[in-house]
Amino acid sequence: MTELRDFLDPGSVAQLERLQVVARKIAAGFLRGLHRSSARGSSIEYAEHRPYVPGDDLKHLDWRSYARTDRFYLKQFEDETNLRATLVLDTSASMSFSSGEITKLRYASCLAAAMAYLLLGQRDAVGLALAGESLEQHIPPRASAENLAGIYGAMEKARAEGRTDLSKVLSQLAERVDPGSLTILISDLLDDEQKVLSGISQLRQRGSEVIVLQVLDPCEKELPFNSWMVLRDIEDPSIEMRLDARQLAELYRENFIEHQEAIRKGCSAAEVDYLCLDTSAPFANTLGRFLHLRSRQR
Repeated sequence: MTELRDFLDPGSVAQLERLQVVARKIAAGFLRGLHRSSARGSSIEYAEHRPYVPGDDLKHLDWRSYARTDRFYLKQFEDETNLRATLVLDTSASMSFSSGEITKLRYASCLAAAMAYLLLGQRDAVGLALAGESLEQHIPPRASAENLAGIYGAMEKARAEGRTDLSKVLSQLAERVDPGSLTILISDLLDDEQKVLSGISQLRQRGSEVIVLQVLDPCEKELPFNSWMVLRDIEDPSIEMRLDARQLAELYRENFIEHQEAIRKGCSAAEVDYLCLDTSAPFANTLGRFLHLRSRQR
């Protein structure tokens, strides 16, 4: 019998087709892991809190308590304000890249599906925006199972194709989101960083909280090749170059670090939370880091 923990491994998840099944399995395995970790050790900090138990309504999770203690407790007397969240999924051609078992788009889609499932479980309204050269599709946030099914259907049909223009997409989305909402951008961010940050700034000016999750393939961080090779631009196959990867590796890493620092500093200046993930990272780790950022939006 397949263990729930298998669905926290990107390689295992990549073999499944239905995102609805993927989301439930990832969430179930993740929440079971939370229960095991929170069941150990210290006593409850406040009398009005109790440890999380699988099956509890997630809307009562105390995110501030989690940020302080790294443990999950439920608030028994304080109600939580529902949120309107929009998941922005990059579907440009660069998201089709993979050096292993799972593409960046598949990883990002599974991650977004699990997040949507968890957010709806705590009665937050969830929506979806598919991002390419423009805003390809927009499903407004709603707190309903029917809307969640529509989100899964849209992500299952999405294909990684075309060029990236995140600045244009985020600008279009900024006109549609509500002040006080949450926008979660999931992308490889392989675009001009200043344009990306400009789009994020427009969302912030609109009053939306923003979390940026950059999804990369492990070899995109290091360029781990040691021979002559031909590199082609996935989004424009007419652009290619032949080079010695051994000579380029150091320059590539320097440029990569510079790009990451620009994104990180720009997000920090805009009071936007940023995480860089790679497609080999277990979904449990990624969801745990996301929930930590989520607690800071409360």
